[in-house]
Amino acid sequence: MPGSLRATLQKTVIVLLTVAIFAIDAFTPLDSAIAVMYVTVVLATAHLWPRHILAVTGLCLGLTLAAHFITGWFGVVNSSLARCAVSLAAIGTSGYLAHVGARATARLLQREESLRLSRQQLAHVTRVTTLGELAASIAHEVNQPLAAISANGEAALRWLRRPQPEPREVEHALQRMLSDTCRASEVIRRIRALARKGDASFAPVDVTDMVRDCAALLQRELASHGATLVLDIADGLPPVGGDRVQLQQVLINLLMNGMQAMAPRGGTLTLAAGRQGDGLRIAVSDEGPGIPDDQAGRLFEPFYSTKPDGMGMGLPICRSIVDAHGGRIAALPSRPDRRGATIEITLPASREAA
Repeated sequence: MPGSLRATLQKTVIVLLTVAIFAIDAFTPLDSAIAVMYVTVVLATAHLWPRHILAVTGLCLGLTLAAHFITGWFGVVNSSLARCAVSLAAIGTSGYLAHVGARATARLLQREESLRLSRQQLAHVTRVTTLGELAASIAHEVNQPLAAISANGEAALRWLRRPQPEPREVEHALQRMLSDTCRASEVIRRIRALARKGDASFAPVDVTDMVRDCAALLQRELASHGATLVLDIADGLPPVGGDRVQLQQVLINLLMNGMQAMAPRGGTLTLAAGRQGDGLRIAVSDEGPGIPDDQAGRLFEPFYSTKPDGMGMGLPICRSIVDAHGGRIAALPSRPDRRGATIEITLPASREAA
């Protein structure tokens, strides 16, 4: 049933219930005792018309008094009048409490929305900052296909300017130029996706494809840090439900942290992805000095960083993104026989793909 139709039916039921209570109250021996049922009307109004709680409460009080006078009692203190007073008190108290509760709920929802927007803006600023750190890698990624296009264009001109032009060779050169154009467009598309600002868009995300995109974007950065990225991705992984850009931001942040932890010596950075229960497990491991036990519990605290020039906001933002996706992120304790650190993410599989 559509939501608007259901709300209309619920409101109609409230109106009919109010009329029925008034009729029983005014024209049957049950008199004021039934008026306590107006509490039901007030509580239902708090759910459907929270802004009109006080008005509906006043209406219920007026109807209770009107029903009392209709039964023929005027100004005499007796049992009927006492029951009427009890009904009035019950309706007034429930109406006031419902009104206060509705206002508190509205304020809480408003603050929650404000917090969500602030967190989203902070995540966007951090993502753009990361893109700034990757400027050299981005320039290299864009420059490579442009250089190939230029070389193939010159080759095509040479084939055409020969005394006997070679159309087949020119055709091959043009095909390579088109291929390199698509490659450059793909690089720019990935960068624009990371830089865009907007609400999270949840949809099934292919983890394998997302990991390979991150690896392609970080190639130059890996080389400059003397790091080698090893991908250990299981076959047939189910998609996860989430925002691809935000999840990419998490992976890029973890990979950048791993590279920086191994600098200047370099080493092997491992990104493993596989099934875990009904979801997926993604782990990023480096060969850096590792995380001291007394600092492991503070890694995800805002403004806490183990780097001298770190802002301490990367991992907290990663945690807020993973939490919003119904997952979990944690730093695993280092094994005694192995250096380095491992950050593990678990994410539920997409329900749409099930």
